[in-house]
Amino acid sequence: MPHPRTVAIAVASLVFALAFGFAVSGGYLSRAAIGLDPSGFPFGAVMQAIGEALPLGVNVSLAGLILTLFTLLLLGVVGFVATRAAVRKQASPSRRNFLTGAASGVAVGAGAVVAGGVGAFLRARGWQPIGAEIFGGNVAKTHPEYLDEWQGSRITNYRRFGRTEFMVSDIVEGTGPLREHQDAIPRLAIERGVNYIDTSPDYSASGSEKAVGKALREVGQRDKLFLATKWCTPKGHLPTGAPVEQYVEVLEASLQRLGTDYVDLVHVHSCDELDRLDDPNMHEAFDRMKEAGKVRFLGFSSHTPNLIPVANRAIDSGRFDVMMLAYHHGLWAPVADIMSRARKERDMGVVAMKTLKGAKHRGLQDFQPYAESFVQAALKWTLGNPDVSCAVISFFELAHVNEYLMASGKPLSPSDVAILEEYDRQIRGSYCGPHCGACLSSCPEELAIH
Repeated sequence: MPHPRTVAIAVASLVFALAFGFAVSGGYLSRAAIGLDPSGFPFGAVMQAIGEALPLGVNVSLAGLILTLFTLLLLGVVGFVATRAAVRKQASPSRRNFLTGAASGVAVGAGAVVAGGVGAFLRARGWQPIGAEIFGGNVAKTHPEYLDEWQGSRITNYRRFGRTEFMVSDIVEGTGPLREHQDAIPRLAIERGVNYIDTSPDYSASGSEKAVGKALREVGQRDKLFLATKWCTPKGHLPTGAPVEQYVEVLEASLQRLGTDYVDLVHVHSCDELDRLDDPNMHEAFDRMKEAGKVRFLGFSSHTPNLIPVANRAIDSGRFDVMMLAYHHGLWAPVADIMSRARKERDMGVVAMKTLKGAKHRGLQDFQPYAESFVQAALKWTLGNPDVSCAVISFFELAHVNEYLMASGKPLSPSDVAILEEYDRQIRGSYCGPHCGACLSSCPEELAIH
């Protein structure tokens, strides 16, 4: 029978692992989900180098994930050493006692890793429903064909972009998946009337900015376009407290890749933290760059667990000219309320993103009765909100220009509504819309379980 001291040490190891995993490892995991640049983590450069040495086939910030794994491994080692030492002290050394000590140490060490992992998951769990809400859904598939009537479609409607006073195309180009050699896509979009391009250094590890830069050089018209980028490096977002000089440096690097003297807008990207939104170094860097004529407006984007408090803080501050929020049919009501408040109280420009509710871009599987594109229906629904200045969607094939721009300037039709309702019917039971409140009656204590 295990000695009480050994049991106490094993239990203490597991409790410590759970607490440490929640507080520390979970913090790293949560920040890794945001996509922070390696400089946002302890030993970030070393952690990133280790991650890049692994055969993972990805080119993103890995520092947070590797650091999480290292801290969990450390918990296992501590649990192993403490328990093994406790067991070996209970009897005179022998092969049996040695093996008992080793086995006990391994058991507790493994338990510590598991406990720490559970703690990390609990700390980062806020991202799960958001990911399901925005990226989930497996009903929508590639449309079997592109229709003839889509050919040559172009922008037919422009809207005032809040206090920027820019008249922006109602559908604008996102460039997240765009590779450096795909400059023909933004070039064609611009030729068809798209006048807002959203890019970022961490899209395709700067490939997106390079592709947009090539397109800008080929079409010219820089003064007629609204160009947005982010406070990022090719590996991820700048963390809270990054030096002013680093903020300036990353924006200068974006200007170089884009081949332009200025950008119209710079976003605090995928912002889930109030301190990152309020970072005085970021605001000082923006003021410097604006005074130098290298950026005109400040914005933020959010599709994260803390979207609502982040958006409200941005509105209250009066510092932000533009907001870019996750918004699509069936999304929880507070987002529309926030957009309305931003427009009415601060005259902010409002960009709707993640407009497809998890769809895979074109049409719906087995939707033979419907000729229209699911994407077009989703875009029309989004643009039906007068507080939305424009809807951004990723263009990563030339054919997308024809399909997406077909929705420009068109009202939502009964067939569009039917498509959206059928989509919702097909994903019912596998999709949870955060904050919708439908589950509240299930809790006898009236907790805000939504």
